[in-house]
Amino acid sequence: MRRCTRWMVAGATAAMTAAAVARCRPGTPLSRSCGRALARVRGRLRYTEGKIEGTVYHLRGREPDPAVTDLTLADRIRSSLGDTERKLDLPHVHVMVEHHVALLHGAVGTEHEAEEIEQAVAAVPGVAGVESYLHVGLGPWDTRPSAGRGVHRPSAAMETLLGAAEKAGVSSTAAPLVVRGVLATFADRLPPAQRAHLSSNLPADVRPLFTPPRRLRGAPPARSVRDLVGRVLVTTSDMPLDRAEDVTVHVVRALRDLVPGDVREIAAVLPSELRELWASPDAP
Repeated sequence: MRRCTRWMVAGATAAMTAAAVARCRPGTPLSRSCGRALARVRGRLRYTEGKIEGTVYHLRGREPDPAVTDLTLADRIRSSLGDTERKLDLPHVHVMVEHHVALLHGAVGTEHEAEEIEQAVAAVPGVAGVESYLHVGLGPWDTRPSAGRGVHRPSAAMETLLGAAEKAGVSSTAAPLVVRGVLATFADRLPPAQRAHLSSNLPADVRPLFTPPRRLRGAPPARSVRDLVGRVLVTTSDMPLDRAEDVTVHVVRALRDLVPGDVREIAAVLPSELRELWASPDAP
């Protein structure tokens, strides 16, 4: 079947090439235009060939080997997500894999889009669980591919959080993803009522970042500073390992200073070590 498919593709390409050569004189603008058109056609034919082979592969009951390394599984997930991301018009989702559990971070526009991405990942052979840090709400740096990138000035609160990360040793380019990782992980530690109350006091560009991970299966929320830092590290590869605890502490305390009226209420629902981190008046 595979050989037959290749013959069909090769035959179609040869026929169109012959037709084009007959019509186009070499070196003319028309000839160059024909060349570009043929390249596009060949690309589409190769894509069609892959689709046909994939369909046959599944019709014969074959499945990709689930017993692969985390690195191979991450590549498999990224490859499988391409069609879903294009269909939903979403920025690329960042994928990491730890012990065959897929860790997703990025931004989506709606809950439905998050669920569709998560279910697509869960269906990939070899995935044992999904831990999703996808944020519902596209920020200034998360515009849809079809819309291009606009210039948006961050709120004062966002600048404070990004500044805290940078002060602790994160580059300005990595700061948005690192801040998102810290806020999402800390939000995961709070009961829903307290989380919603604190989130309501944050500006519109910070609120989507303060969203806990969505889990199909995965690790429990952090109970200590060490747990918190560890969970932040798996949400983004942009966190400098030697500065991870300092960065986390700086960003959490910057968040606390943005909501002074909520400090006691939030402290009351945190485990002792995280309560000390949150409520301590000492500068990080």
